[in-house]
Amino acid sequence: HQSGSVATVGYGRRMSSLMTFTQREPLTEQEALDYVRSLGYHSLAFDDSHEVDEELHWHEFDSVAIVISGSGSFADETGAVTQVQPGCMVTAEAGWLHRTLAGTQTRVVLGSNMPYEEWSHPINKPPVS
Repeated sequence: HQSGSVATVGYGRRMSSLMTFTQREPLTEQEALDYVRSLGYHSLAFDDSHEVDEELHWHEFDSVAIVISGSGSFADETGAVTQVQPGCMVTAEAGWLHRTLAGTQTRVVLGSNMPYEEWSHPINKPPVS
């Protein structure tokens, strides 16, 4: 784990975005939902399961993702890989390029600054050249 590391990354339009990765004590799903709501974010919990690597993508919303159970990994636009386990938290601004990697099997609480119903589809946006 890269505890407390901060990486500045860009996305397809070369605008800067910030991603922060932290490792904390694991939270229950309810604790994570309550924490996300305390930030003023809309929250949901879901199982994130990947048999193959995702394509590099970005989202239109700011987010915080907290791993409740399971393990896996993601990569950023440079190919740097970060392993995740319960208690990992990723805070990202809209536009951060990333992809979840094959073998990831996690339960995640996600908070976003936009309600799910307002997300445009596809949710995973391709990089812009």
